[in-house]
Formats: sequence, structure tokens, C-alpha cells
Amino acid sequence: MGIIDLIHTLAYTGMDLFPGYDSNLPTQLWIAARYLQAISILSATVFINKNVKPYALFFGYLVVCSILIVSIFSRIFPECYIEGIRLTSFKIYSEYIITFILLISILFLIKKRPEFEKRMFFLLVFSIISTIISELAFTFYVSVYGFSNFVGHIFKIIEFYLIYKALIQTGLKNPLNSLFLKLKRSEESYKEAYDRASFYKDLFTHDIRNIIQSLNLSVEIIKKDSNAKENMINIIEDQISRATKLISNVQKLSEIETIKITLEKIEINKKLKNVIAYIYQSFPEKNLEINLDLFSNEILVLANDLIVDIFENILINAILYNEEKIIEITIKASEFKENKKHFMKLEFIDNSKGIKDTLKENVFQRGYNEAKGSVGMGLGLSLVKKILESYNGKIWIENRVEGDYSKGSNFIILLPMVII
Repeated sequence: MGIIDLIHTLAYTGMDLFPGYDSNLPTQLWIAARYLQAISILSATVFINKNVKPYALFFGYLVVCSILIVSIFSRIFPECYIEGIRLTSFKIYSEYIITFILLISILFLIKKRPEFEKRMFFLLVFSIISTIISELAFTFYVSVYGFSNFVGHIFKIIEFYLIYKALIQTGLKNPLNSLFLKLKRSEESYKEAYDRASFYKDLFTHDIRNIIQSLNLSVEIIKKDSNAKENMINIIEDQISRATKLISNVQKLSEIETIKITLEKIEINKKLKNVIAYIYQSFPEKNLEINLDLFSNEILVLANDLIVDIFENILINAILYNEEKIIEITIKASEFKENKKHFMKLEFIDNSKGIKDTLKENVFQRGYNEAKGSVGMGLGLSLVKKILESYNGKIWIENRVEGDYSKGSNFIILLPMVII
């Protein structure tokens, strides 16, 4: 590009280095260099962090540069300026095409924003903007010595000065900033991976502990009451099945943050009733009253099999942290609209000891265990929140009785509805 621009400078009529050529020659050289520049900038933004072979790249540019120069001096390249008359349509449209390519380059650059140190990023963006202004100035000049031609060259100087500041001064003279940026991103990436691994380990430990407790309880009941053997065997089989599903679900959950999960149409009433039946079987010693206030017709939401974990966690917490003789839970369904989107709103209203207003947000944090004074509380609800976010849903907590948290909690979840 620098070679072509040098020849462009030497090709002006007053230089008298290329006899037999008029002002069309420097104009053609300008367009050739700008096409090369625009395509190079676009390629650079698209192929950031890709491995390239320097010698192959150099040879490729050498060939392209040679072809452009030969085609111009052999008068094959399209005319760009008719002496004393006007710019040609090819020249004007070329400037617009080059401008369009540069605008696309800015979009790619913004998309790759994290790859750049802040100062370098803005210098590169403003450099491209200066190039665009320069190109537009060259679309309406009449004389190659006119004012708009002068403005175009001024912005060309600004453009290359900004490139120098970005790539030479920032990228080479002060390379540590770029190096530390890459190190910081690597550190954040490793920390995220470590946190995910810890989360899955805690999740597995948490649910396996619940399953083992249920199995031990069933065995103890069988030892004390042989008549309960058949019913307890069913519970044991359910727990073994649950352990198998847990392994599968942990694998699915691990994909939530790394792979876009697949959602499907789930019939909510049936899923809820199956979970409630499981809850009654798992807590035979508790005096449970679970009431349903659902839609009479079939309701479909966008979710997957992990929705069972959402219902189980909320219901089990409502039971484990309830000191009343009769544990009352009401599940109420309604339709909810937000930002023109339809959601199914499910409220799990219990008569537990409740959660203080200052702690309602904290219980969804990973590993938080102070909300109700027991280890594991935060883990189950952080799992619930993570799954719901993967559905584009929500969860929050309100008091069963407004203004008095001690009268019980109302866990509210939103699930995207399928409108038929």
C-alpha cells in the first residue's frame, strides 16, 4: 500500500516523472491503494488471532501489488479521472464501496472489542473513521488540486498517524498493556472454569446426600415395620432412578454455560403432578397439604427435563425449613406478560418460617448457606436460578403475608409460554 501511495505521489503532473500520463494516473493509483487498504483492514478484523504464514502473506501482497501497478501503467485498469472534465462513475462508486467495506470493518472490530487494549481499540476505530471521511471527500472534487482533494489528504495523514499510535506506539513500544490484557482474560477464563467445576461438584454432593438420606430412612422404616416393605422398596427404586437422572442432569447442566441448550415444549401440569407425587412419597412422616390452583387446560412452556429439579428444590426447601405441624403449600398458576412476551407465572406459597427481606436476593447466590441456617440451601436455589436463566425465565421471593416474612414465603417463577 505504501509502495502504491509513493508512486501515486510521484505520478502528479507537476512531478514530470511519468511523461504521457495525465491526472488519471495518480487517481487510479489512489483507488488501487484504497481498495487494498480497505480489504486488508476488513481481513485483519475477521482473522484476528488466526495463524498466518508471514512469507506466504508477503508473497501474496507482492503479487497483488504488482498486478495492480502493471494493470494501471498498461492502461487496463478502469479510468478514474477525465482530465479537465470530471471523476468517472467507476471512481465515485469505488469510493462508496471502499467506505462500505470500512464500515463493516468497524462492526467486526466492535465485535472483537475484548481482543484489544482500550486505547488501541479507540485509535483503530478513529483511524478507520478518518479513512471514511477521506474517501467521502474524494467523491466530489473537481480538480486534483482542489479543496476537497486537500481535505481528503489531510484526513489521510490523520488516519495513518492514528494507525501508527495504535500499532507501533501502543502495540510495540508499550506492549505490556496488551500482554497484561491477555493474561487477565486467561485468568478470568481459568477462574470461570474452576468455579464451574466446583459448582458441579457441590451440586452432585448436595443431591447425592439427599438421595442417601432418603434411602437410609427407607431402610430404617423397613427394619421397624415389615408391613411397609413394599412401599419403601418403591421409594428406594425411585431414589436409584433419581441418582441415575442426577448424573445425566449434571452433565446437561454443565452444558448450560458452554453450549446453547435445546429447549422443547413441556406440559407443565403433568410435570408438577409427578413431582408432587414424588414429594409425598419422599416425606411420609410429614403432614403435607399441597394444593394446586392450575389452569384447567393443557399449558406448554419452553424448557427441558431440568424443570423437575426446579420444582423439587423449591418444594423440598419449603418442607425442610418448615416447623409447622401441618405443612401447607399452594401452587398457583397464572399468565404473565412482560415486554410483549408471554410467561406462565407459578407461585409456590408456603407457611414456613420465611426468609428475611434482606436475604431474599442472597439465597440465589452459589454456596450461600445462611438464609435459613443450613448448609446447602443456597446451592439448590442457585441451581434453580441458573436453569431458569437458561430458559429465559426468572425467579424471585416475596412474603406470603405482605410486610411479615415470618408467616411464610412465596417463590415466584416465570416460564416462557408456548402460545398456540
